[in-house]
Amino acid sequence: MKEINKEAVILGVTGVAIASLGLVGVGKLPTVLIGAIPASLLTYFVADGNAAKREREAEKRVRGIESELLTVKTYYDSTVANLNKAISRENQLKTECDRLNNLLSVAEITSDKATQAITLLSDSSLGLENQLRELKSYITELEEEIQQWENTFNSRVEDESKKLLKIARTTEIQSIYQEHDTITSEAIQLFKRLQEWGFKVASGHESKRELIKSMATAYNKNLGELSSTVSQEINTYLQQIELLNERVGHLQQELAGELVEPVYGEFGFDTNGKIANALAKEIFRLAGLPLSVKGFEVKNDGSVDVGFGYSKSAQTPAIVDALGRMRGDLAANLGIYRITAVRKLAIADLLCISYRLDAALKDNDIKLLVGSAEEFTSYVVNHPIRYRLIANPGEGKSPTVAVMISEILKAGCKRGNTSKGSKVENVLVTVSYPGVESSLKDTDYPLDIFLKYGTETAANKSFADAVEDWKLRKQFPAYAEKFFQVWVWDELDNTLDSASDAQSAENLKKILKQGGHNNVGVIVSGQSVMTKQVKGFTNDDRTLFTEIIIGIPKIRKYLATYGKAINSESNLAKLTKNLDEIEEYVEAKNAKITDDARKLRLALVMDSRSPKLYFLPCLDSINFDVNSIEQTRKLAEEFKRSISGHNAINQFFNEAGNLENTLVSGQSDSTISPQSSLPHCPHCGSSQMVKHSDGRYNCKDCGKRVVASKVVFK
Repeated sequence: MKEINKEAVILGVTGVAIASLGLVGVGKLPTVLIGAIPASLLTYFVADGNAAKREREAEKRVRGIESELLTVKTYYDSTVANLNKAISRENQLKTECDRLNNLLSVAEITSDKATQAITLLSDSSLGLENQLRELKSYITELEEEIQQWENTFNSRVEDESKKLLKIARTTEIQSIYQEHDTITSEAIQLFKRLQEWGFKVASGHESKRELIKSMATAYNKNLGELSSTVSQEINTYLQQIELLNERVGHLQQELAGELVEPVYGEFGFDTNGKIANALAKEIFRLAGLPLSVKGFEVKNDGSVDVGFGYSKSAQTPAIVDALGRMRGDLAANLGIYRITAVRKLAIADLLCISYRLDAALKDNDIKLLVGSAEEFTSYVVNHPIRYRLIANPGEGKSPTVAVMISEILKAGCKRGNTSKGSKVENVLVTVSYPGVESSLKDTDYPLDIFLKYGTETAANKSFADAVEDWKLRKQFPAYAEKFFQVWVWDELDNTLDSASDAQSAENLKKILKQGGHNNVGVIVSGQSVMTKQVKGFTNDDRTLFTEIIIGIPKIRKYLATYGKAINSESNLAKLTKNLDEIEEYVEAKNAKITDDARKLRLALVMDSRSPKLYFLPCLDSINFDVNSIEQTRKLAEEFKRSISGHNAINQFFNEAGNLENTLVSGQSDSTISPQSSLPHCPHCGSSQMVKHSDGRYNCKDCGKRVVASKVVFK
């Protein structure tokens, strides 16, 4: 038995060796050797050959699986290549987007190219959309193919696994089973890797799909913005075309010699050049008048002349007139001192506008041309008092007369109404102003304290009263020696116009010619420059007065009327030129003064030797000593009583209009009026007067209340 076992072992080893040679080797054994092999061994060999055959078949299947895996790997590499192609296509798309951006930039340059770019972009958009759809289809096909491969691979691996498991059940092929397990494990790992790769591919495709969708959205948005930009560009081109059309029209008009807008000069940083251009611009803004700035000239006196061209069809006189009216507005708007003149040059078709940046006269220069207010008052009190003030309404005639009276009362009057006479001890003032009761302007009349004749009727009677007073002075020289009488007729023109005959003017001329010998002075005021316009007077009667003309416009009018008769042409030209410069100086000073009473006012005094210019005193410099005035009136009445007797004086008062109204209020009735006289209303002439406790009288007929000094006793 032991020998058999030993033989079996030897045979087994031999069989294994034979088996290791394969079935082919078995077939090649010599027949003798086969015959020598026992049947059991032969059976074993046959079985072992079959096992080796199955093993080779299994190896063949494994190699088939490896081939399939190699195919899958090849497909994987192909898929990676396709992915790289997709990435390359993506880069191409980015390049296409960059090209589109370049096309957008090109589209902004010209509308025509933009239109072509829109067409190209539209075609490109359709191509991109088609490519997008192809990519989506291609991605879907890849996903389906991957899924198919996954399903096929799983079924094949499962089938092969089942076969290998069946084979592995036998102990003889345990090693093959283990190898099969290893292969299966590798296959599973490969599957997992393939599955992960599939997920990555799907994720990459999803991100690419989102990227492409966002690119498409951005493209559509950019396309809309491009359309809006193109529309704006088209509108801009249309506006530029309109501007070019307007410019062509302007050029056509310029060729025809017409201006459509101001043409400015090139003067660099020169101030006067800038002002010249600013003048043209402001004139065009205010009047719509286009001018061409030709140049400017700075003159020796500091003024500047600017030359302007104008359209051929423009009417030069109308332009000069319009610009002359605009001088004040132009100077104020441009902040320059004054535009002095606007004229057309005689030697060329040019307008000349002259302006100044400051006044021509300085404070030191003005003293050489115009006397001060103190010099004016000195002239008034040291010359014969026969002044005629001429001024426009509102120029301050009455306040000026009040200032003159105030200074005359302070300085006193001269004997015989001459400049060299001795001083008269007392001065009486009587004022006539027919409009004081009805005037709304003179509610606070500055000469009210001297006012005796406040209506037209009373004012017309004042001339006769003045003659009677003059006669009394001739009759009683002592009275005239002690008391100087100043008669003031405010608004003389209106007073004489309201007179029923020429006797009032004759009475006034009689006082002017002869009253001075008896200490009688006269101050009149009015508006008429020409003396012949005053009722009852002629131009020759101007010599009866020393005329004082107030206000530069009135002075110019006076010089235009009488200038040549009182001055040589050279002096008249100098005076006229000086007036222009003085007017600039006065306006510049008055522009800074807020108190109207302290503003500068110019007066021309027609002195017998030569005309003189003075600044008038301030209107608020009036100062009357009321107590002294009333005391002087009282002394005058007492003096008249003492020289002629009480009854004679009463009779004179009845005939002369009762001068006793100059007495102060509050005096006893026996002092104011004789027992035989009755108080009469100075307004209506009624004797129905009632005296009140305050000393004033009330008229029952007209209802007016009158102070005692104004009541007429008859």
